[in-house]
Amino acid sequence: MGTLTGDDLGRLRPHLRRVDLAAGQCVSLLSNGHAVACFPLSLVASIVQVLDDGTRFDVGLVGSEGVLGWPSVLSFVPEPQSALVQLGGGSALAIPAEALIAACEASPSLHVAMLRFVDSFTVQMSHTIIANLRDGIEQRLARWLLMLHDRIDGDKMAITHGELASALHVRRASITDALHVLEGERMLRCTRGQITVRDRAGLTAVAGSSYGPAETRYRTLVGDFGKV
Repeated sequence: MGTLTGDDLGRLRPHLRRVDLAAGQCVSLLSNGHAVACFPLSLVASIVQVLDDGTRFDVGLVGSEGVLGWPSVLSFVPEPQSALVQLGGGSALAIPAEALIAACEASPSLHVAMLRFVDSFTVQMSHTIIANLRDGIEQRLARWLLMLHDRIDGDKMAITHGELASALHVRRASITDALHVLEGERMLRCTRGQITVRDRAGLTAVAGSSYGPAETRYRTLVGDFGKV
């Protein structure tokens, strides 16, 4: 929300309410049957696609740079989005999707700001697809850790091997092996339930070209983002 103009923030403020969510909790983007959008403050959430058989795929991450529930802005028909809280949990500002849609209709600058975020997020999703099709587990893990790191203060991330395995849709043992390699190269420090980034440049080199395009796109369209 920090990139919005004062006038646009003023349009949204009467409709905003703070929500606090724990790690692993689903972000409620429905309220009394109506769609809700959320602007993360300290919250980091993964956007998930759940298949009919219950299989879950994480397709991207959103933190304080963006908004959850953005499909409503595209279609002007309130449509909930599935999101799962990552790391240690956090807070967000929730707004009825209808109120956000009305504000976008009244303010071209707000509508453009929302669409610019959506543009950069679609780039992120496309590179998630590329990483899943092309890259090995170490590369995909490095990319995901960098994306999480971009969205927090400091270098410590409260996340388990199991949570990373679920996010990347791989076996837990594969994540453990990949973390051991990255820790052995002194890029990370891993303790129970916590990963500390020690060498971001090294992680970036491991992640390769699947990390960076979405972040660059965001900076071009919106402004500063992440740990450059």
